[in-house]
Order: sequence, then structure tokens, then C-alpha cells
Amino acid sequence: MDALEVLHPGLGATVQDLGRVGWKRFGVPPSGAMDPHAARWANRLCGNADGAPVLELLMQGAALLVLAERRFAVTGAEAGGVIPAWSAATLPVGARLDFARNERGLWTYVAVAGGFAAPRILGSASVYPRGGLGRALRAGDRLTLAEPDLPGPRGRAWVAEGERRDYAEPPLLPVWRGPQWEWFDAAEQRFFLEAEWEVSLRSDRVGYRLEGARLNPPEREMRSEPVLVGSVQVPRNGQPIVTMRDGPTVGGYPKIGVIDPTALSWLAQCRPGVRFRLVAAE
Repeated sequence: MDALEVLHPGLGATVQDLGRVGWKRFGVPPSGAMDPHAARWANRLCGNADGAPVLELLMQGAALLVLAERRFAVTGAEAGGVIPAWSAATLPVGARLDFARNERGLWTYVAVAGGFAAPRILGSASVYPRGGLGRALRAGDRLTLAEPDLPGPRGRAWVAEGERRDYAEPPLLPVWRGPQWEWFDAAEQRFFLEAEWEVSLRSDRVGYRLEGARLNPPEREMRSEPVLVGSVQVPRNGQPIVTMRDGPTVGGYPKIGVIDPTALSWLAQCRPGVRFRLVAAE
């Protein structure tokens, strides 16, 4: 049974879960939802397991047609529509979910009671187009229910207020010392933590470039080594790059820090122009 038809994918629409594990040593990034916090809550509102596949939408422009009367949840970025972010409602067949006006954040998540069926590649339903693992959704694509005989909860529901996020006002984001922290002198270390940063327009699921200040990278050569999601690399131009969910698994730039996993969801939702600060993790 089909749940949704994609009328328009907007600026980007893919199926994601919480990512694939155990393949980085083969050069395969984890992929998965850019904002796992919002993705989990979309599934919880629909009575699904946290790791069930969800629909991830970028910014605005997506339009979806409801093909099965079910509870649908929307979390993450606020982009308009009949279901406000951080809530769920039962929609009838023929209803539309239009995300025409992005107000804050970057990534919106849509879940359905019973979950979306999606092929698993290397143990995950997460789409990684750059690596040929699945493809982005197009107009006319349909998303099928994983459990058509399990209607799940109905009616309206909301995420608890303490779990909703206003992406226009990110908190201090904790960052751990990176493997090459000591390569930077004390002044550069302080500057890294005291500066105000914002995400560049030249950012995507591979990496977020940070603007607002430039660091002075050390004049040292280094061999490529493993890179974690959240690693803050400093190339020769001094503009830090944060490795994101589809980012490379190895890198040859010094890593001054690693964004704490709990803060990556916040960072992922920071639009260009939204300023944020880093703080030393403890």
C-alpha cells in the first residue's frame, strides 16, 4: 500500500534512517538523517521504531500527496504546511503536504504510522546518491507503507515542549579537542572557541564550511587519516570545514576539534546567517 506520492521534491528529498554502521573502513560514510534528533521524534509521534526510514526534505518547495489515511508527523525545520513542525495529525486520502515557505532550520522530516518501506543497502535505507547507494526522490515517486496492516496511532500529537527546537537560536555547541589540537598555538585555540561562526552557502550533506573568521593552520604536512562525522578540519585557506553525514572517511587536513555528537543535530539545522558559538566539551 502506498502512503505518499511525491508531487515535487523541492530542493531535495531523500529517504534516510539513522545511518549505516561498520562500512567506514571501506570508504563508505554513514549517511543517515542530518538531524537524528528530529528524525527520531518524527518516528515516535507515529509509534514507529526510532530507526525507521523517514523522508528528509531540504529547505522548501516539496509537495506530497497523501495516498493512505494515516497519522503523519512533521519535525525539524518549519516550512509551512497543514501539519506544523513537531506535531502529527491523521490526514485523509487526497490531502496534500506542501512545504512552500521555509521559516527556520534546513531539514524537515516526515514519518507515517506503520513506517515507510525502503530497500536496505549495506544494512541501511539511507540514500547516498554521491556513492551510488540509492537516489534522491523525483516527482511521481511513491513511498510505500512498511506495515500496511498496522494502522498505528491516530489523531493529533505534539512533541514535548522541552524537545522542540528553535533553530534560529542555537545554544553553545560543545566541541572536543581534535587529534591535531596541539598543532595550533594557544591564541588560535582561544580564537576557535571565542569566535562567532555561521554556515556558508557552500555547504551540503558532505561538509559544512564555517564563515565568520579564519584560522591560521600550522605549516606542517600530515598523512591522511580517519575522519569522524563532526570533525573540524582546517585547510590551508583557514576556513574550517565540518565533516557531515555523507562526508569523506579519511582526510589530510589538521583537525582542530570534533563537534560533540549531541550538538551535530543543532549544527545541521543552522542556516547561513544564523550565528553560533562553540564551547570546550567536558
